[in-house]
Amino acid sequence: MFGALLWSSASFSSPLLPSQEQPNFLNVRICRDRQVLAALKTAAAAMLKTNVVIAKGSGPEWSGYQPDDIHLEAVSEKNAVFCSVTISAKGITERIIYIVGATSDSWLVRFGGDTGSGTGGHKLFPGAITIEPTGTPSAK
Repeated sequence: MFGALLWSSASFSSPLLPSQEQPNFLNVRICRDRQVLAALKTAAAAMLKTNVVIAKGSGPEWSGYQPDDIHLEAVSEKNAVFCSVTISAKGITERIIYIVGATSDSWLVRFGGDTGSGTGGHKLFPGAITIEPTGTPSAK
């Protein structure tokens, strides 16, 4: 019981994720947050060096993307959410899993590699990618 209280109080000190309104309350709004999607799209375009469409977007920048294509898949007890979205680039369309999680003072997004893939690696992103909102994408 004491361990559960320590874990619970530790999560209150973690920074909030984008669109998270209160500690320990995680929902699909985090997956659909504009900052998260912008980080994901920017990193994907930089890594692939081509235009990338996420969430079946049909318009320029953020117009026309389909919120119903962005799903909350799971919630971690470590203040992180597992989300999925359809991404298209270079004639390939696939559904990827991405993780939005807290760091000691901010948040990050991870995708690619074997992140959430039950069928092996991803075609577009065979290696894992980590994005921090103030940094540049890095393959890890």
